[in-house]
Amino acid sequence: MKKILMLMIVFSMFLTVSCNKKMIKGTDIEETPDSKEIFEVWAHYQKGFKEQNPDIYLEYVSKNYYDTNGTDDATDDVDYDKLVEILHSDLYNSLEKMTATFVIKDLLFVPGSEDKAELIYFFEVRFKMKSSLPPSEENDFVQPDGMVNKKISENNKMKFVKEDGKWKIVSGL
Repeated sequence: MKKILMLMIVFSMFLTVSCNKKMIKGTDIEETPDSKEIFEVWAHYQKGFKEQNPDIYLEYVSKNYYDTNGTDDATDDVDYDKLVEILHSDLYNSLEKMTATFVIKDLLFVPGSEDKAELIYFFEVRFKMKSSLPPSEENDFVQPDGMVNKKISENNKMKFVKEDGKWKIVSGL
């Protein structure tokens, strides 16, 4: 009886171990070829963003990119051409001492679709930019060098689509 019980325990342990899914390190997201590829695209985005070099990740952005910026106002919508214009603008390139922190919350594949996914993440970005106000003693926010410190933090959703067998960012930058 003890042998049978021991065999059952060993067998159940074997099933438990063999059925465990491999997760992407540091997340609760299952490691699959698609999730790995999306995380590779994500890594290029992070690197390019932190280095303020969009050329590192623009090849991973779909030409069909479109973002409403979460509003109904069409004047703030961004398509691929507008995105490239923004990322190569003097204002974007004038940001200084940029630091960014990203925390991935989840990766969801759109049900019923093999070619759409959404990466849910939190980000915090800190940077310095030229102030439109002159430095003065009355204005504590503008530094003597004419720069002002900024911080942006929020949850975001980056959308992906598979185009020609490759995952591309289609919204959410």
